[in-house]
Amino acid sequence: MAVELDGGKGITDFSQWYLDYKVDERDGCLDPKAFAPCAGDLFSRYELFKREMDARCEGFEHLEMLADNEVISPKPDLPNVSSGETAGLVRRIARTLVQHTPNVEVVSIHDDDSLEGIVAKYILDTKIIGDAQYSNDMQQNLFASTKTSFTLGFDCVIPILQQSPDGSWYMKYDTIHHRDVFPEPGVKDVREAPEVFVRRYLTKGQIKQIIRDQVAGWDIAALRLLLKTYSQPPTRERQSNSHTDNKRRVIAQGYEIVTWYNSYGENFLTFCPRTKLLFRIEQNKHPLKWHPVHFLVLEKDEQHPLGKSQVEMLLGRQEFQDLMHNGAMKLWYRNINPTVLGFGTMNSIPNLSPGKYNQISNPNAKVEAFEVNTMTLSQFPTLAANNLGSMVNLVGAPDQQMATQAGTGQSATPQGVEAQQAMVDITTNNYQKAIESFFSRYCSYALTVYLQEMRATQKLRLTADARKRLVNAGQRVDPATGEISNPVMDVMTEDSVIELDFENLATEYYVRCVPGSLVEMEDEKQMRILGQLFVPLSQALPAIAQTQDPELLRNAAATMVYIMEKQIELSGSASSRDLKSLLQSGRTEQFNEWTKRADEYEQRVGGLAEQTVAGMESATSAIRSLQEQISTMQQVQTAILQKMGVPMQESASEPNSSQEEMRQPALRPVS
Repeated sequence: MAVELDGGKGITDFSQWYLDYKVDERDGCLDPKAFAPCAGDLFSRYELFKREMDARCEGFEHLEMLADNEVISPKPDLPNVSSGETAGLVRRIARTLVQHTPNVEVVSIHDDDSLEGIVAKYILDTKIIGDAQYSNDMQQNLFASTKTSFTLGFDCVIPILQQSPDGSWYMKYDTIHHRDVFPEPGVKDVREAPEVFVRRYLTKGQIKQIIRDQVAGWDIAALRLLLKTYSQPPTRERQSNSHTDNKRRVIAQGYEIVTWYNSYGENFLTFCPRTKLLFRIEQNKHPLKWHPVHFLVLEKDEQHPLGKSQVEMLLGRQEFQDLMHNGAMKLWYRNINPTVLGFGTMNSIPNLSPGKYNQISNPNAKVEAFEVNTMTLSQFPTLAANNLGSMVNLVGAPDQQMATQAGTGQSATPQGVEAQQAMVDITTNNYQKAIESFFSRYCSYALTVYLQEMRATQKLRLTADARKRLVNAGQRVDPATGEISNPVMDVMTEDSVIELDFENLATEYYVRCVPGSLVEMEDEKQMRILGQLFVPLSQALPAIAQTQDPELLRNAAATMVYIMEKQIELSGSASSRDLKSLLQSGRTEQFNEWTKRADEYEQRVGGLAEQTVAGMESATSAIRSLQEQISTMQQVQTAILQKMGVPMQESASEPNSSQEEMRQPALRPVS
């Protein structure tokens, strides 16, 4: 249910949130008298959403302790040091699942070979996934989200449009703490929640920056009142603190704000739970009215809408592993410093420190150290290895090393080695599909909203590297005529600016992940398959030659040449295009013409700076020559005036005079 006013329209102005909206002219702060019913309704639903989420997340701190290598149930007489099997499994499985950022394909109404399709793919690669200058390293982001989802069952992510210092815009991968997201109660799957409340915390400096920059969409008067009410930021709720901060008893400060997201098409509202002030009204720019809150769920659970935690299954065995580990450590500590027992009549307790002499008068007296040797201590390695194998089997064995720990490793034969390299567990495959689906939805929303925000843009300025990438991506060869065309070069000016109406790009986009690209890039996969085809084909050439069939031999040779061409193309080499053309029947006239055109264009673009520098040097040289001529004429004039008997006086040099004139003041005639 959306926040509705009379007539069924959502909140579009800040004055609708209050019964009496006034701004104090003295300090510019908002002076609210009372709140409208819509404000109380939204705040009540926020408290309802929060209560249910708090109940669903009860006990999650134990899961975080397991993933953080801590003992859940410390014993007063044990060392209480975790063995760390669960923490190691979480990190190793996440590293195995996310080895690359997935390869993506853009699906839209635009053709991939058109200018719009090329620019959309370029923006996805550089502004959504990341670039070399302001990259949020999508691979590390997916790795962190996978660890959180594996531990808790889900991870919440929101793409946020931010501006970089050079003035360009990009999408930031913003993760939300699991106790700061509140989906609608009663949903069967958190990924399908039509309403979500998200809690964030702003620092005092961030609020001051918003006020100073007068950011559109924010109520500046309400922010001033917040700073006036709380001169220092309040402490955060303990729920919002990270597990590491809670462990170290550190609670950060910040101004609490909550944003209401919905998929109804209503505006997104940001308010303060403490003061009930409305801070921001944000329009939903997505054409299909999706909200930006995305959830990564590795395993869907019909009994729990937040997803199934894999760490939860290891809770009992990790407790047993820690108890075994700490019990064995305690026994070893006692054996390092054992109890000393004396037999017979002794005058005193002997000092067993190194180098100490103890005289024992009774020859029948005996001193022995009491060592503790139990079956549990002697069989600890076997018990620990068996328990670890059971833990690995519970969560799946995604690689050979973990499979060996679980007791299901392959043999050392060539067949076993091949099976080891090709081993992909069913559980791991399901997790990869879930991550690819999540990344596909995230990129689809981020690309669509980014181009919706940029629809008023008319030009796109590129760097030298981006220009080369777009030019290479836009090169197309007509297989029938062999003509080479490039839509990017046709609209690019000499100063690396693409004149493009982004209004045409503002449409729905669906980003599709290439299956399996999380663990193996698509180019690597294709090169591996082509290499596997090339080896038996090359080995079969002698047998084909013996058949004395020229047509069959010619076809086999053409197939091998084609495989080599594709391998060169997929290698990613900077000279792959040239190598591929040389492997063919020499350089074609069309290719030479296109190369010449590209070189001339690059020379025009890159030569602007050289021409500017050369022009400045030429102008400087001309000015110096003119100054020398003026100085010579001045000396001649001075000599003539002296010959005529005209008295002279010294004067200060002119501001624009040369350095020589500055050192020798000019002589001017006395009027």
